Amino acid sequence: MRLRTFEAPTMQAALARMREALGAEAVIVATREEAGRVRLTAAADTSETDLETLLAPTPAAPALAAASAVLAYHGLATDTVSTFLAGAHRGPSDPGALLAAALGGRLRFGAGEPSPANPVVLVGPPGAGKTTTAARLAAMALMAGMPVEVRNADGRRAGALDQLRALLAPMRLVPAPIEPESASLPSGGLVVVDTPGVNPFDRRDMVELASTVRRLGVEAVLVMPAGLDIGDAVEAAAAFQVLGVRRMITTRLDAARRLGGIVAAADLGLELAWATTGPEIGRPLVPWTPSGLARLLLARTPRQPVDQP
Repeated sequence: MRLRTFEAPTMQAALARMREALGAEAVIVATREEAGRVRLTAAADTSETDLETLLAPTPAAPALAAASAVLAYHGLATDTVSTFLAGAHRGPSDPGALLAAALGGRLRFGAGEPSPANPVVLVGPPGAGKTTTAARLAAMALMAGMPVEVRNADGRRAGALDQLRALLAPMRLVPAPIEPESASLPSGGLVVVDTPGVNPFDRRDMVELASTVRRLGVEAVLVMPAGLDIGDAVEAAAAFQVLGVRRMITTRLDAARRLGGIVAAADLGLELAWATTGPEIGRPLVPWTPSGLARLLLARTPRQPVDQP
């Protein structure tokens, strides 16, 4: 709030000066008449920047421009980029650190667990990599000394159970099919359920999957491949959220250049939990972090040529 005092021969003249200086929204605080003159004190709201903002370190313009260019390269719309970087005036001057701060302030990241500790049912679109992800989770649980059981709920795709058996054979695990009437899972250790890939835009597919998830009564985790069109990724993720999905495992990072679909899907409120870094079953899932995502986005963005003087 700003206070100012105005003097004039008449009240009308003092009011005119007040409105000229402070605008029509100014409020009269006090008036006084003496010696043939009018003294008027008025208050008005101001848009002055607070001292904390003025004193906060600001990133160099090239850092902010670089972070903006990275997000734009990965396909995010201009208004989305602006939203992500809205608080960058208080951020670091290094592009990677600035980007990590922006991502960490906007998206949800997991707590850093190496893998789920409770039973999960993996859901996602066709070809997302749910079956290999189930095998990875089983391998990680075994290496951690945890009992593990893998179940198959994919009765739609020919050879689905055979594929799961082949992936689990080196671990001496035998997957068990889930019958349509089954309503329970064994307790103790990690239980991973593989489901058929479903079209998130097909109501019949989603109703059938929702019935399976509800019957099993365990957490549904979305397996989402990188490289999807941003619009498709967002709409697919939103469809799976209806099933109660809160966390996401990202796959095929090694086969995608632009990762805007993953970022935009996470921006719906899905937690970026884990990522797979290659097709080999022996590679563990990697917990997502803001700095890790920032480094990956930067690494996948082509360097701009430097103008020669």
